[in-house]
Amino acid sequence: MHNHSNDLHYLSVKEAADEILEHVSKVIDVNTVYIAKKDNGHMNIIDAYNHSDHILDANIRMDYEQSFCQFVIESGEEVFTSNDLSLHYIKENADLPVDVSVKAFMGVKIFDREGREFGTLCVMDQEPRKFTKEEAYFLRSVGQIFSYIISLDQTQQRVDLLSVPIVPVTEGVVVLPLVGIVNEDRSNHLLETILQRIYQKNLDYFILDLSGMVSFDDLFTSHLSDIVKALELMGVTPILTGIRPDMAMSHLSQDPMYKDLRITRNLEQALKKVGFRLVKEE
Repeated sequence: MHNHSNDLHYLSVKEAADEILEHVSKVIDVNTVYIAKKDNGHMNIIDAYNHSDHILDANIRMDYEQSFCQFVIESGEEVFTSNDLSLHYIKENADLPVDVSVKAFMGVKIFDREGREFGTLCVMDQEPRKFTKEEAYFLRSVGQIFSYIISLDQTQQRVDLLSVPIVPVTEGVVVLPLVGIVNEDRSNHLLETILQRIYQKNLDYFILDLSGMVSFDDLFTSHLSDIVKALELMGVTPILTGIRPDMAMSHLSQDPMYKDLRITRNLEQALKKVGFRLVKEE
């Protein structure tokens, strides 16, 4: 379960697909909708929705020449449509399996932040049918939404590479203020960066300031536990500060590890725990 300020705030392409693909299936009235990424001669199915009959699984990888995505990418059209793939396209392509149950098929290309082809958004059904102009326009619009989400996602990934500001306070003490959205990708990057920094520096205390976080997912709490354990194993004392009520009510409160952890209300209190105090100049 993700913590959002509203239901339309997606943290990644995968999260958006979980909800949007089902909606596309209902609007166009097709059995299967999927989004795929083109990658070195393959198509990776990022996510797939099957209304009734199970035709396609998510998280699978197939040869580009054995995928229907090739028709979308190579057609040169904004929207590729086929009332019945078996009448023409499948018969002429020896790489495709003969016993394919898909008939009606429609797809659009989606693009990344640089305007390059990222992959495809496709719908398909076991029965032949003709897609209307309105349905084609709708799918193209959804494809543009995914292109926008992908662009934001890639931009966020670039920002994240520079957004682990581990601030040295004094010898042996650093502070990491977490700001913004912390999802799975950023959690992984945080763990890697923190471990590298610990290895490179002789640290006594590592303060994690969570007060600037806007949103986080359940996996982040698991990664936070990993970070705390890694710090302790390497002889560094972790201190958490700035925990909001919604965080306290999440898995953080259920993990017994946090009972013995140093937790403070704010950064000032955390610094006092390591022997610092703020002095106002006269």
